[in-house]
Amino acid sequence: MDNQKTTAKHGFKGFIRGEMATNPYAAWLILAVYTLLLLSRVVETFFLTHENRYLSTILLQLLIFPIPAYLYIRLRSKALTGKLALRPPALSHLFLIMSAILMLICGCTLLGLVCGMMNAQPSFTLYDTFSSVHDGTASASVRLILAYGVLPAFCEELLFRSILCAEYEKQGILYASLMSSLFFAFLHFDLTALPVYLFAGFLLAAVRYVTRSAVASMIVHLGYNLFGIFLQAGLSGYCRNTGSIGLLVILLIAFLLLSSAFFCGEVSRILKKRGTRDLLDHPEAISTPGLNTIPRRRWLFAFRDAFACPQAIAALMLWLFGVIVNFLH
Repeated sequence: MDNQKTTAKHGFKGFIRGEMATNPYAAWLILAVYTLLLLSRVVETFFLTHENRYLSTILLQLLIFPIPAYLYIRLRSKALTGKLALRPPALSHLFLIMSAILMLICGCTLLGLVCGMMNAQPSFTLYDTFSSVHDGTASASVRLILAYGVLPAFCEELLFRSILCAEYEKQGILYASLMSSLFFAFLHFDLTALPVYLFAGFLLAAVRYVTRSAVASMIVHLGYNLFGIFLQAGLSGYCRNTGSIGLLVILLIAFLLLSSAFFCGEVSRILKKRGTRDLLDHPEAISTPGLNTIPRRRWLFAFRDAFACPQAIAALMLWLFGVIVNFLH
């Protein structure tokens, strides 16, 4: 419904109740995930031990992400039919995926250096809650890859690049990418690292829409997670122990520029092969009628509506609570 018509019909009370929200349903899913994630910190603090850490981490992630996502998809099955993009990427997308992985690693590492994350996080963690521990054995490597690599990549991309993008793309893929990236960044309850996760969210959304595959974004996300598991500790140690990181920064910038050039080149090749008209107008191309169906002057109203419903406000309050807890901790 048009925002102006809705405003005239419902007024301020309708705004507060969320009747004007562009999608009040997605906010329920976000609120549930944020709540479960914060509760998992209590479980991690009081119940997890070194012996059951891997299994508990897997079980908690399944509880936090796939189970609410499955229930949500069942409830919204008609609205989400054909929009989740849970299809494998084509073999022709391989170079785009590889360049996106390198771009994500270099970009996030550079932003992490700027934000001070490399010094603050000596090991790879999930949401500052589940810390990876590697004893150097092959079995530990397998458990780490599953619990801290494969599962988080699948869970987060299912929620943010599959479900949320599908829910918000009625207003255009730029809007869907921005909203999913914002909620993805908020998921980590870390104000300092917000630029890192926003960058990652936008890049993963771009991969999702260019390839028409949320599975492609899962692969890119997995590539970054594997870097975090096996190489982040070494880079963090280097940053803490060396007096100069100039060479590292130069190398990261060089590889970022190189991977960005390859990525943009692959995007251009794919879109040219597909055809601009097919991308913008064909409903099966990106499950949305255009790059951005919201006029620029209406973006402010769209964001207002997205965060107007009580469940979205509650999710933001939970995020703020998590940020404060992280700061005090």
